[in-house]
Amino acid sequence: MAKLDYTNGIELLDGARSVAVCGHVNPDGDCLGSALALTLGLRSLGYEVTPLLATREQPKLYDFLASYGDFMPACEYHARPDVFILVDVPSAARAGDGEHVFKRAKKTLVIDHHQGDASFADVGYVDSTAAAAGMLVWDFLEQAGAEMTADIATCCYTALVTDTGRFQFQNADSRALMAAADMAAAGALPSEVARYVYQRRSWAALQLEALVVRRLELLFDGKLALSWACEADFEELGASKEDGDSLIDAIRQLDGVEIAVMLREQGPVVRGSIRSKTDRDVAAIAAQMNGGGHKAAAGFTIHGKLPEARAIVEGLVAESFAEQPKASMTTDAEVTATTAFTRIREDML
Repeated sequence: MAKLDYTNGIELLDGARSVAVCGHVNPDGDCLGSALALTLGLRSLGYEVTPLLATREQPKLYDFLASYGDFMPACEYHARPDVFILVDVPSAARAGDGEHVFKRAKKTLVIDHHQGDASFADVGYVDSTAAAAGMLVWDFLEQAGAEMTADIATCCYTALVTDTGRFQFQNADSRALMAAADMAAAGALPSEVARYVYQRRSWAALQLEALVVRRLELLFDGKLALSWACEADFEELGASKEDGDSLIDAIRQLDGVEIAVMLREQGPVVRGSIRSKTDRDVAAIAAQMNGGGHKAAAGFTIHGKLPEARAIVEGLVAESFAEQPKASMTTDAEVTATTAFTRIREDML
């Protein structure tokens, strides 16, 4: 696909002074990297830019990115910006507290790569064929005349490498690889980004991963891998919420698995991550639970307990496989999810 023409979006910024940039709730590398790239690029063009967080959540994982300390929670931003930019966000509601800023902004702009449209903004760009929003931001800043510095390149490369799963997902196409090459040529250091993002995990994170692997269940002749973690696990191990972000990757890599699901208990809800290793559309599965994402990687939230969430997810995946739920295999006879879910249900009584 040819690059988008961002003329209207660039013209929207004409005459503006204050700009606010915000991504989605539960921010990931694409969300944060894209927001910071826009911040750096537009500041270089003379705009006063404030990067916002949809909630107070700010993962430490990406603190190596330039201007990361400039992020502020949207709930603490009370100005009315001349232009408000939503990046990597398919709807204003997904911007959390940023939705209030969106509503009072003088002008609004959307740059996104999720399925949908951006008609809710004054000017919007959606390219669902792009592997990451960071690719679109890279093109936008180039067309706007920003100097493509090493810091901007690093932000956009981080966005791209994380949203392609280290270039392992199906969206890691030739276009994504050429964009990565351009970013590297501009100064992004892939080995450095890899070291910061993937090679500084905590001891608690490794212990949590070991626990999740021991609980791993294989369903539908090994095509579905499912595991879970409850709040007590995090408390016992001293693990942070961020320590659980890569758990889905640990179970996804098993040979023969087509879909991987990781469930995490967080207060009154269960948050799920779902990944596909084939052409199965997990975004469609997540959408049935009011979630979303991409064909190969999506997320969802279920209000309820782990046993109920597991039953819902298993049923929807069964429909995807056009099968009825079957008895599962497990990798650890003593620490099975089935037994653990039974204990949780008994504790609830």
